[in-house]
Amino acid sequence: GAKRPVEQVCWFGAIEFCNKLSELEGLEPVYTVNGRDVTCNWSAKGYRLPTEAEWEYAARAGQKYIYAGSNNVDEVAWYRENSDTGNGRQTHLVGQKKPNGFGLYDMSGNVWEWVWDWKGTYSSSPTVDPQGPTSGSRRVFRGGSWYSRARYVRVSYRYHYGPAGTLGDLGFRLCRL
Repeated sequence: GAKRPVEQVCWFGAIEFCNKLSELEGLEPVYTVNGRDVTCNWSAKGYRLPTEAEWEYAARAGQKYIYAGSNNVDEVAWYRENSDTGNGRQTHLVGQKKPNGFGLYDMSGNVWEWVWDWKGTYSSSPTVDPQGPTSGSRRVFRGGSWYSRARYVRVSYRYHYGPAGTLGDLGFRLCRL
């Protein structure tokens, strides 16, 4: 529905959506796609997936909570223990839980969200706005979902999957310069 998060979309589908929405709005597309090879023009003004660092910054919103906006998971997230609606477990309407400090909803729970980055380790050196590894076999997603246990909807939790894969609780969030 129009007020539910997108789900069951692969990373490549999210990239394609970003470019098509950019073109529809007369913006320069961010991604160049050549088969399975995707490059990012970081100076383009179109829509894109956030980097993992940008996603975490947005989720934390300058706060030190375990979940995006609270230390109480039930205040801010749809997750396994609170998602049985009587019709089975599924996504929920966006905006029913408390937003984080930036006013963003569902950064914890509801659906996992693809980010730009390949799976890799975090650098132990301080960095500003890192863009992650330049290659890999799995892309990162963040945030947990309606199907996740509470520990997986923590802001700090990271997971990964092949970029052509889809899951019933995996979607994406857009960003734009």
